[in-house]
Order: sequence, then C-alpha cells, then structure tokens
Amino acid sequence: MRNEMRAGSWQKHTDISPAELDALWREPPYTLGGANEHFSGNDIMTKGEGEEDDGPVVDPCEGGAEPDNYWKKKAALRGSTVSVGGKLSTDIELLFTGRRRSSEDPDAALQESLRTRLRVVESNSQDVIQLFKDLSARLVSIRAEKDSFVLTFKTVEEIWKFSTYLALGYVSRCLENFLCDQSFWLAPELLSDLQINVSVDEERLATLYLGLLLQEGPFFAKALFTRVDYNKDDEEQLSFQKNDLLMVRDTGQDSMWEGTMLSTGNHGLVPVHAMQPLPYPFYQWFLRNNPVNVGCSPAEKEPLQHAIVTGSCVAVVDYSPVGPDELQLSQGDIVEIQGLLVRGLDVFIATHSSTGHTGFVHKVHVKPLDTIPLDRRLVFLTAEERASLAQVNACSSEPSDNGLLERLFSSDISSVYRLDRLDETDFLYIRKRPKHDHKIPASTRHSVMSERSERASPYHFSPRTSVSMPSPRLSFYQSHNPLLPEGERLSFPVDDTFKEMDEFQEDPPLFFEENSWEGEDSEFSDPTLTLLNHEHFQEDFLPLYDLQCSFLWVTFSGKTEDELLAHLESVRESAKRMGLDWARRRACFLLGRLCARRLKLSQARVYYEEALGVRVDSFSDTPLVVALYTNLTAVYLKQRMTDKLPQTLEKASSLLLCLPCHTFTSTDEVELLQLLLRRSVVMGDKHLEARVCYLVSSLFLLRRKTDDALPFVERLQFLSLTLSATEGCPMVPLDLNWLLSWLYHCKYMPYLALASLSLDSRQDHSLNEGFKKIELFIRNSVRLNPCWNEGTSLLPAQIVIYLQQALILAEQGEDMQTQRALCQGLATVYLQYGTLEKAVLCAQQAVETGGHINEEERFEASVLLGWLLVLTGQAETAQSVLQPLLTSLQGTDSPTQRGVIHNLLALCLRRQGRIAEAGWHLHSASVISRESGNQRNQALALANLGCLALDVGAPLVAERFLVRSLHLFLELWESPIDEEHVQTYLWLGRSYKDRRRSQDSRACYEMGLLIALHARNLHSRMVVAKVLGRVYADMLLYGQSIVYYEHCVSVARELKDKRLEGEYLEILSTLYLTLNTERSSRKSLDYTKQSLRISIDLGKREEESETWLQVGRIYYLIQEDELADMYLQAAVKTALKMNDYHFALSIYEEAGDVYFKGARNRMASVPFYRDGSLPFARSIKDVHSEFRLLSKLTGLLMNQGEQEEALQYATLAVQISDKTGVHVNERTAYHRLATVYYNLEQYELAENYYLKSLSFCPPALQDPLEARYYTKLYCRLANVTLHRLKDPFDAVGYFHLALAAALEDRANPQALYVVYMKLAEIHGNHLPDAGLCRDYRDRAQSLKRVLAGEEGAAAVEENVKDADKDSAADRESLLITNCCFTCEDHLLVNAGIIQRDIEDGPRLDPFGPGTETTASQSYSDSILTESFDTAKEQISDCSSSTDTLQTHQNQADDKGFDTDYHTHSQIPDRLRSASQDTECDDQDEQKTP
Repeated sequence: MRNEMRAGSWQKHTDISPAELDALWREPPYTLGGANEHFSGNDIMTKGEGEEDDGPVVDPCEGGAEPDNYWKKKAALRGSTVSVGGKLSTDIELLFTGRRRSSEDPDAALQESLRTRLRVVESNSQDVIQLFKDLSARLVSIRAEKDSFVLTFKTVEEIWKFSTYLALGYVSRCLENFLCDQSFWLAPELLSDLQINVSVDEERLATLYLGLLLQEGPFFAKALFTRVDYNKDDEEQLSFQKNDLLMVRDTGQDSMWEGTMLSTGNHGLVPVHAMQPLPYPFYQWFLRNNPVNVGCSPAEKEPLQHAIVTGSCVAVVDYSPVGPDELQLSQGDIVEIQGLLVRGLDVFIATHSSTGHTGFVHKVHVKPLDTIPLDRRLVFLTAEERASLAQVNACSSEPSDNGLLERLFSSDISSVYRLDRLDETDFLYIRKRPKHDHKIPASTRHSVMSERSERASPYHFSPRTSVSMPSPRLSFYQSHNPLLPEGERLSFPVDDTFKEMDEFQEDPPLFFEENSWEGEDSEFSDPTLTLLNHEHFQEDFLPLYDLQCSFLWVTFSGKTEDELLAHLESVRESAKRMGLDWARRRACFLLGRLCARRLKLSQARVYYEEALGVRVDSFSDTPLVVALYTNLTAVYLKQRMTDKLPQTLEKASSLLLCLPCHTFTSTDEVELLQLLLRRSVVMGDKHLEARVCYLVSSLFLLRRKTDDALPFVERLQFLSLTLSATEGCPMVPLDLNWLLSWLYHCKYMPYLALASLSLDSRQDHSLNEGFKKIELFIRNSVRLNPCWNEGTSLLPAQIVIYLQQALILAEQGEDMQTQRALCQGLATVYLQYGTLEKAVLCAQQAVETGGHINEEERFEASVLLGWLLVLTGQAETAQSVLQPLLTSLQGTDSPTQRGVIHNLLALCLRRQGRIAEAGWHLHSASVISRESGNQRNQALALANLGCLALDVGAPLVAERFLVRSLHLFLELWESPIDEEHVQTYLWLGRSYKDRRRSQDSRACYEMGLLIALHARNLHSRMVVAKVLGRVYADMLLYGQSIVYYEHCVSVARELKDKRLEGEYLEILSTLYLTLNTERSSRKSLDYTKQSLRISIDLGKREEESETWLQVGRIYYLIQEDELADMYLQAAVKTALKMNDYHFALSIYEEAGDVYFKGARNRMASVPFYRDGSLPFARSIKDVHSEFRLLSKLTGLLMNQGEQEEALQYATLAVQISDKTGVHVNERTAYHRLATVYYNLEQYELAENYYLKSLSFCPPALQDPLEARYYTKLYCRLANVTLHRLKDPFDAVGYFHLALAAALEDRANPQALYVVYMKLAEIHGNHLPDAGLCRDYRDRAQSLKRVLAGEEGAAAVEENVKDADKDSAADRESLLITNCCFTCEDHLLVNAGIIQRDIEDGPRLDPFGPGTETTASQSYSDSILTESFDTAKEQISDCSSSTDTLQTHQNQADDKGFDTDYHTHSQIPDRLRSASQDTECDDQDEQKTP
C-alpha cells in the first residue's frame, strides 16, 4: 500500500493490515537513492514461499547492477532525512476515519462525532498523551480539523512497538475506546456496524526507521550476496557469504561500513551496497538483546512446497547411520513423519514403516511421498497446541460469577423503598447512580499500586467446573516448588502444551527409604535403580524431566543435593557394571541436571554425552531423548563449542520444533530457540519464526516471566495474522488477544489491555472466562478512571459488551441462575445511563428466566421490572406487574417486601391520578416500615407522602410529612441515603416557596447542598446549587447567584461534562453582564470567550457563531470597537460555513444591530445590512426580513444626512411593503418615504406620501395616545402647506384636523396650545378674520395660564368644555377623514405606530428622542471559571465597583419626527414638548420667502 503525497497532504488513507505491514518491512521503501533496486532484487525475504536463486552467486561488478548505483550519491545516506548526526525529523501523522462496515464510504456523522470528542480532549491533552504513551508514541499535537494526530519517535524500539500495535488493530481500537461516546457502547447494532480506521504514511514510517537505526549506532544487517571482489591481502576487508548476519556501524565513509560477523566475531569493512538492514524492528530488538555468536548456516534450498507438513516420505538413497538415534535407510524405504516436518530444519523424526523403529532422518535422504500440510486454520501449530495455548488461564484463580455480579450490581430493589419523582426537575441521577454497599478505605493511589503486588485475585471458585483446574498431584508439586515467584500465577489446562506434572498419582511414591543404598549388597535391591531401568516411559518419570527439577523434592525428597549426587553416582556405576542401560542413561541425565544447576557445565556436558552414548532405543522414552538433546545443545551453546554443536544442533532443533506439545526441561533451552529464531530471520521463513516464537513465549510464560514473554506473544499474533492473510483465502488466525490483554494488564498498560480484550474473537470461551473478562475490564477501567473504584461514578458503558457475552455463554450452558443475574446487571447498567427501554427488555428477560428457577428469583426481577415501568411512564403496565406480587405476599412473613410493593403501587397510582388510592398504599408502606423498625423505608414513605401532597397542591400537609421524614434521615446520617435526603430537602424547600416563606425555602436548599457536599455526591451538589442560583437570581441577588453557579461549573468539570459546563457558564456570563459595571462586563467577556472555546470543541457551529457575536457585543459595550468588529466578522464567517441562509441572515443582521442600536459608530452597521443580510433575505425570498432591513438602512442613512441614498432604500421599502401583507408596514414605509422627501425639500411629494400613509390608518382611534401622532403629523402638513406651498386654505384644514386630534390627547395640553396659536396666526395674517383670530388667541392664553398654574381646575374644565363645543366640527371632520382610510389594528397602547416586523429592535419615538436597549443574547458554553471561594471574592469586588456602563441613548435633533420614524419601531413620543413643534414651525417660517 502506498499513499501518494501531494502538496504535503494525503490523497488516500486506508488501514494497514498485518499483511501489508509485513510487505512493507519485507520491501522497505527507504527512499535512500536506489535502495529499492537492491532491497527488492536481492532480498530473499521479498520472494514467495520457497523461492530461492538457483543459479550461482554473481558478483555485482560482473554484468549485474552497478556496485555503487545504490550508494552512488553521497546524499543517499547523508541527506537531511537520514544523515548520521544531522537533524532527523521524526514527526509522522496518524489519521483516523469513522466508517460503517456495511459501507465502504466514511460515515460523516460518526466522523463529526469523533472530531467533536477530539476537540474536547484537545484542550486537556494529558489523557491523549497517556494513551499514545501506552502505544509507544509521543504526541506532538492534535489536529482535530484534519482528523489526525502528529506523533514522533525517538528510538527504533518505539517504532517497533507502535507499528506492531498498528498492525494488530490496537491503535484503532484504543481510539474507539477513547473517542466514542458512552451511548455508542449502549447500542449493539451501532457498535457492530461502526469502526475507526487509522492510517500512517508507510514510506515516512520506514524512512524514520532507517534514520533512527543510523542515529542509534550499531545495527544488524544481512549480506545481499557473497563477497568475491575484495582484496584478500587487505586485513581491513571482511569476507562474507550471502545471508550472513552482521552488526554494522557507520564509519563516516561514503561507501564502507564497519561490520562484525555474528557467526565468527570477525571485524572488518564491508561495502554499504552489500548490506541490507534487517527489515523488521523486532529483529533489531531481538538481536540487540539476544546476540547469538555461533551456529551453523542453514541450507538455502528446500524441496518442500509447504512450510510445515505431516504424512510420509520415501528414501532416495541408501543410508547407514553415522550418529546416534538415526534411522538406517535403503532406497525406496517409506518412513512416517512423527509430529511435523518443518522446512528450514535439516532433520526430522520419523518411524520406519517396515521395522517400526523411530529415529532421526535427514531431509536430503528422502523426498515427500504423501505429505499433508497443516490445516489452514492452524497455520503453524497442531490442533493440540492451538487448543492449549488458547486456554492459558490468564487469572490466578477462578472467580465466582455470582460474587462478581453481586459486587458490581448489588441491588436492594426488593428491600428498600424507591423515592418518587415529582416533575422533570427532580433527581434523575438518584436512580442512575450505582449504589455500593462497600467503601474502599484506602486511597485510590494505594489501592491501584497494591493491585500490582497482590498474590491472588479475590475470587471464589465458580460452581461450574473449570477446564483448567489443576490436579491434586500437580498442586502438591507446586506447593513444594521453590521456583514459584510471588505475584500473579499462571495456570494451564490438563491437556496444555506446557504440561509436565498433570498426570501424577494422588500420593507421590517413595522409591527408596533412608539409608536404603548403604551396604555392599544394596545395589541389587536399590529401588532407584529399579525405577530408572524401565525400558519405556512411565508417568513417574515426569519429575525427572520437568523444568522445575521436581525430582529433588518428589522422587528423592528428604536428601540434600550433595547426598543425591553421591547416590546417583553410585547408581550410575552400578548400572554400568550390571549392563542396565536405561538406568545408566537416566542416572547420567540426572547427574548432568544437578551439575548444570550448580553451573558446572563441563561436568554436566560429560554426563549428557555419556547418556547419549548409551545404546538404547531412545524414542522408547521420548521425553528423555528430548531432554538429553536440548540440555546438551544448550551446554554446547553456553560453552561455544562450535566443533561439537553441529552434532546435536539439528537433532535438538527437530525435537523442539517437530514434536507437538513440547515439554521444557531446562531454562537454557531459550538459547537454542534464540539460535533458531536467528535462522528464521536469515531465511525469511515466517512459519519457522512463528513456531519458534510460540515455544519462546511458552517457556517464558511457564517461568512466569510475563515481561519477557510479551514481545514474542505480540510477534506470534502478528505472524498469525500475516500468514493467514498471505494464504489467499479466509482463515481463522490464532487469536491471542485474550492472553495479550492479561499480559498488558500485568504490565500496567490499561489502554492496550482494554483494546486487546475487546478484539478477542474466540468462540470457545467458558462461562468462567467470560467472568474473567468482565473482571479484567473492570480492573483496567478503574486504572483509567479511579472514580469507578470509589463508587462515585457510573460503571463504564462498555461493560454491557462483556455482560452480553457472558449472557450468551450462560444461555449455551443453560445456567438459569447466572442468566437471571446477568440480565438484572444489564438492566442496572442501562438504567444508570437512562436507556430505560433496553433496561425494561432486560428486566423482562430476567423475570422470564427467574420464573424457571423459583418464585424468589422471579420476585426480585419483577420488582425491578415494575420500577423501570414506573420510570418509563407505563403506570398501568407497572401496576399489572406489581399487583399480583402484592397478592402473592398476603399471609406470608415478608413485611418488607409487601411494603416495597405498596410503595411502588402508590407511585403507579399517583401517575394515573388516583390520589386517594396512592395515599392509602403509601400509608400502608409507612406503617409496615414503622412496625418492622426500618427507619430508612419509613423516611422514604413519608417523603413520598410529602411529594403526593405537593402534587395535589397541599404544601402545608407536604411540609408535615417532609419534616417527619427529615427527622428520620438525620438519624441515618452514616447510611448511604444522601440522595434521598437531599431530594427531601428540595421538596420541603418547594413547599415553603409555595407558601411564600422564601427564607425557610433557601435554608432548606442550602442544607441540602451541605449534605451533598458531605457525601461527595457530585450530581446532588450540581442540582441543589443550580436551584439556589435560580432562587437568588429571582431575588435579584446576582452576587449570591453567581457563587452557586460557579460551584455548578466546578462540579461539571469534575464530571467532565462539557455540555453542562457550557450551560452554567452561559448563565454566569449573563449574570455578570447584568451587574452592569466595567469589571463585571470584562468578567462576562472572559466567560464568553471560554464558552466560545467549548462551542468550537463541541462542534456546535450555531452556538459558536452566536458566541462570537456575543463577544463582539461585549467589546462594543466596553468601547473597544476594533476588537468588536473582529469578533463580529468571525461570527459571520462561522455562520457562512453552515450553509444555512436563514441563520446567516440572522447573524448578519444581529452583527449590524450591535452598531445600529449603539451610540457610537452607527454607520458600521451598513455593510452588515447592505452586503450581508439584505442579499440573503432576497435569495430566500424573506420579504419581512427584507422590509425590516430596508427600513433600518433608510432610518440610519437619514440620521447620518445621506438623504439621497436613504431615498433609494425608502423607495424599495415601499415597493416591498405591500408583499408583506401587513398594512402597518405599508403605512410606515410611506411615512418614511415622505419624511425623506421632506428632508430633500420636495414638499409636494412629501405631502402626497404623508397623506398616503394616513390612508392606512384605522377609521377610529385604538388608543388615546394615537391622537398625539395625528396632531404632529397634521401640524407638519399644515406647516408645509402654509409656508412651502403657500396654500393657507389647505393649511387651515390641516390645523383643524390637528386641533381635533389634540383635543383627544388630554394628557398633552401643550400640543393644543400650539395648534391654537397656529390658527390664530393664520386668521391674523394669511386669512384675516379678527374674530376667529382673537377667539383662538384667547383660548391659547387661557390654556397658557392654566399650564402656568394661575387658574384652578375649574377654569381648566370650563375651557376644555368650550373648546369641545367649538371644535366639534373639527373632530367630526377628522373622523370623516379617517373613515375613508383602512388599516389593520397594529398600533401599540403606548404609541401611535409600531413596526411589528422588527421584533428585537429598540422602541424609538418617530418624532423625537428614544432610548435603546440591547436585545437578550444567547450565551454558549465556557471552559474556564473560578473556584467556589474565588467567586465570592470577585463578587465582592464587582459589587463595590463604581464603574458604571452608560445606557446607550440616541438623542434626536429637531428633525426627530422625521428621522426616528424611520427606525424599525415606530412609537411616537408621548412626552414631546410643545416647544419642539414650535421650533419646527419657526424653522419653516424662516424658510418662507
């Protein structure tokens, strides 16, 4: 697989399968200038199975590739990426993709969910750092938007480990466990379909591997060809053969490296182009930690097609044995393979079909006749080995299934009453939080660290028989075994690969008595001699051959080693004299073992060689011949006896690898296995390597060296997957994930332990193993979250996977008791996470299963089902389940259970509205609990009665019940009843609140908070603190409210719930802004910025955009306009990314409103309206928004003196107003257009459009204050007509209409005075009529004296009456005029005209000044906040601050009637002074020519 890189970005990413990674390491793309030509052309590993170059070795200088074409360029090795001593960039990008297994395309929803989760953890990356630390990588950065992590490596070992985890699927599974939400694990159908794929740049990874090899110094390489071109006289030159292993180091020369032959130890210079670094990092680690300096080169040509076969062969030559234990062959003889025939070994064990003799056969003397490869599912193991390795018991003892479930899901559902739920504000968490009857006294750290050193797991034996139960005999031997270490133990099944003592007799026989060999004639009756001389293998011989040397305390107990040496020496001499060959051979073997234990290797070698020299049918006692050859070869290796090693090496290797279920006899066998592993590395034989890794890991596991075994088990799992994938057809690989999960657990790597545990796909697990998986999951989950260990947090949701697996196993075994317990456990977990529907299904299954056991088991499950049905609102169904239970309990001695049913039935009946019956059941439950002395149940029953009273609106009755309940709770202070206690206080506080006793209510809430704090119940603290915050906010005590909401934020952080944290920070931001000081505004700004960060992390684009907007508003309030503009622009950009035109329109408009509603820089709103909101409104054909925006633009431009541009928008507003279907919009548009013409001094058009706007007015006044608008409008028309159009007759008519309107507005006599004076002026100057002029002037003067307070109320009343009489005609004229107009009833009570389509704008006077208020904003989540105590101090500081933000006001000028009318809310000013109109008229008169 190759990932192309373009412009530094990946074009395609896929998972790396083990087979692909295998191909990568076999043909590493090192990118070192021609490397691929040599690595692929001459590397034996790159060829298919069994492929070799059959031709002679060719000198690369002769007709082949040029010798220097690989390292021709100096930069090839000394480039910037891999040069020794240079700066090597070791960063690499790991990408992840969420996919559905049912589809090849990535799942966008899952990907966004993962990205959101990653953004959340990015702000606190310690958990991510620890995750990749477990994966042997170093986290550099997180790129959530690119769905990637940037990692780096510092050593070759880190790359080796990480690449192994990547290939085994652990990296992707770790990310699944880390990034997926808890709801993901609660949906089995979703879980089975979704997966996370990860990918890296393989070329980059391989380049990093080579670069780090060069930086770390010496590394291991393989010779690509035999060297024939060197100068033999040059002592510095090193000769080598093809496939020789060398340790090389860079010497600073361009073309030469310093090399050391592993087989001979010779040093010299070797050409760089002739060396290929061993491709797998595992090989580098293995050879560096296990250097092997001796050994024989294997044959390079193999006639076998398959790597491992069974069956028969036929001899191709005549052969007479030259070594011990070999078969004599004649051409054509047929031999049956014993065990396996492994390619890569020169010798195998076979039985002659004619003579029946068994011995060693050289492969060169035979050819395959009827060979059968291993089953494709076995790959490199026999069926017995596969079964035994899969059944390695990872736990030290068998757990008790019932004990484990009781510990995890201890339930009191049938003995403790349940608290009712009054409404949605009550404590859901009371029913979700797990109840633990036990508390862990030690600290979390102590408990976690002590877990490492515990000897055995606290399990009891399961009632089900274990397949790995050791025999009594084996237990006896183990109890006396001095080699058993402290710590966790490993047990094996009876048919295990590593069995050596499983079939011993019940009591160990004593073959000799004390001093039985003393005396001259004792040798004739020596029981040891008799025992050792058996011709065939006996079970009693097992202690002689086992790894622990059990014969020391089993066969020859009671004697020291010195005494035993002397005795065995005498037995050997006696057997030699008497011709007892088998006794002599076994005695020599035992003497050799004792000498090897004392590190007297030369003596041991002599004894072993003598034992082999004894002529017997060796394979009559196969374990002995295996022990002899392996022990002797191990001694040769230790003493580096290269002259004798070839005589036994191949035979010992065949005995180790070819015979299934090998029994280890010496810890030194690991050296022989290391030599064989080196051979497999040279040959590139993965089957041979896998079989060696199997034996090495088995040996280390048997010796309890889990750290040493782990790399080989990992390699074995990797090879299993690789070999299975390269066969070209689907196969079932060897699944060692169960074993690996335990090994990772022992090494304290919880992420990997959970990943491998979840990948375990074996189908042959027993029920006990299912419970072990649950236990292993819990223990590692506690390591990641110690809160689970303390019982202060919910169990991890992933536990449902392992519970369901155990349930399937229990169903297969028809274990009804366990099935019921598992179903109830599943129901409990689903209940904790609020998945009530699935909890009900599990409870129903538990009821059905419990019915097959007995009534008691069914009862508890039925009670749980009834409670779940109550929570889901299925009251009738719950009653139908519970009522039969109550009937069945009548006449029984089970008062507590009857009380429980009475209590639950009351909850059902209350939800059905049957209050009286519910009260009777609660009373019965209370009486039963009081009679039985159960104070907790009595308190709960009384609390439920109080809840019932609150529900029916009887707070005084509720108070009495709740107070009695609290008295009982106080007596149970040490019991785990904090949730119920807190809820009762909340209900009592609510009863006081309903009776307006606010102080008592607050006291109850604060008491509840104290109890929650004492109990360290996070959910309780949050709920009560939230209630207190609301209470103080309603009382306008914002400082105290802030303290409690700060506490809510701190609790949300402890719970790691970003959503809740954001909700409370939103409230806090609002509260700080409400304090209306500069300091509080800046505090609000800080919270808003933090909420912005959380909104981004959660991927909530809408909230993110609104939060950007809110930050901009606050910056504008504190007069930092540049920053305000920056954040407003960011809000707009975020909204545009959503592709939601309606939302983008609203954000553009709200951004413009920040300036439009402010007192500064109002013109800054124009780009937001004109270039943003308006085009969006037109594109989505939102005529109401378009009209609103045009009105805002018109009013804004008018106020700024841009009349010509304002005219364009006013004209557009008139055109669009009729499309809105709202008459008040048309009326407003025409009035605004008329005002623009008035400002442009186009008075005829102004008069025309003013009259047009009046045509939309209703025929009758909707409110007296509307008269004020008519007064001002008619006065303006009259002034325009009189002074501009020179038409006094029309002016008189307009003034008469204004007079009629002014008489309706009795609260504003100033306007009436102005109209009187205007009429007097007209009749005095323009239309002379002395009588009318005097009459209007007298009325004006009389009104003036009244306004000045010179006359009493009687005069005012008389004057008004006279005016009413005289102006009756005028009022009639006004009504007639208005009757011809039609308009909808859209006028405010407080003003003349309202523009209702602009909902959130300021209410401004169209004729004068107005006050603006900012609209309420939405506040998003926040990340950071202060502590509980810090908040109090800051509140004090905020309260004492004298910096006050000024309310933004727009003071209108003399043309307020015109300009302000064009804002979005058309509300006439009820307090307009008469002098303003007078000044307006004076201005008109001055303009008159």
